[in-house]
Amino acid sequence: MAAKILVNEKNTLEMDLGGADQSLAQLLAERIMEDKDVEFASYKVEHPIMSTPKLIVRTKKGDPAKLVLEKLDELKKELGEFRKQFSEITE
Repeated sequence: MAAKILVNEKNTLEMDLGGADQSLAQLLAERIMEDKDVEFASYKVEHPIMSTPKLIVRTKKGDPAKLVLEKLDELKKELGEFRKQFSEITE
């Protein structure tokens, strides 16, 4: 997946999520919206077949790019734990 930053301003980040699908975009946007310093987080897909999701984050304060990285790390840890638990019950 080759993500690409399209807009990186003071409180606004817009990025193309590369090879990611809408599932990741939706999950990430929902997690970001849980943060009290976030004004807006969502994603858009300009064409369902020919384009990739674009994540848009606008914060009240703080760096939106740093926030996205933090939320990705949180999701990675949670999914790793889920994978571990799932592996234990399927062995």
